[in-house]
Amino acid sequence: MSKEYTYTDDWFSHNIPMWDKLFNQHINVNKHVINDVLEIGCYEGKASVYMAEKWLQEGTNYDVVDTFGGSAVESGMQRHVDKLKENEDFIYHNFVNNISNHQEVKWNIHRGISQVALPILFGEGKMYDFIYIDASHQSDDTFVDAYFAHKMLKGGGVLIFDDFGWRDIENDHINHSPAFGISAFVELYSDYYNLLFQGYQIGLYKKTQKEYEDDMLKKKWVGNNVPSMKKINEEPITIKGTFG
Repeated sequence: MSKEYTYTDDWFSHNIPMWDKLFNQHINVNKHVINDVLEIGCYEGKASVYMAEKWLQEGTNYDVVDTFGGSAVESGMQRHVDKLKENEDFIYHNFVNNISNHQEVKWNIHRGISQVALPILFGEGKMYDFIYIDASHQSDDTFVDAYFAHKMLKGGGVLIFDDFGWRDIENDHINHSPAFGISAFVELYSDYYNLLFQGYQIGLYKKTQKEYEDDMLKKKWVGNNVPSMKKINEEPITIKGTFG
């Protein structure tokens, strides 16, 4: 029986070539295992389904945090606002329908704002092998999401930010784009990560404790003139040799 999916938009598929390269390197080459996933902002589940179909094993724990209420404060969202007025649960229902095709994954839906849900998950001691941040387009919200993601991402795990290249054409305030929040996070936590790729999205590898300690020892003896991570305002880089 063929699987049936319901998507209003496809804001994800253009990322698949890079994700294919990344996870092939991470899982098939470097033999990392993804047992626990956290997705912050899932919309209708396009990325969730991609992961389930291509990279997750049976029994993977997959936590999802989303309001399923869209956003009325960003440009280009009026069509979704109108649809939500007609049916306030259409995004949620589409998501549940789409992930229902993958019962082999243990889905855990946390419906609400991330600033409430993430501290609860952190307080429960949750830890993840892969975290994807694709929620609010506000810089301060994005930084808060990233802060908790860092706390809950295992060493050797992957963190991907969506919308680093997104800009609100109707509001150029620094907080109306995730970019500043992402850049601030990368600057603050640069010692803990390797930059995997850069473009519209940002991909990071979190060093294991040993990798972190070895790098700190190198910086101690070589000096702080050696950057811990390639700056994200430079040219995009590929996925060669950046994993532990």
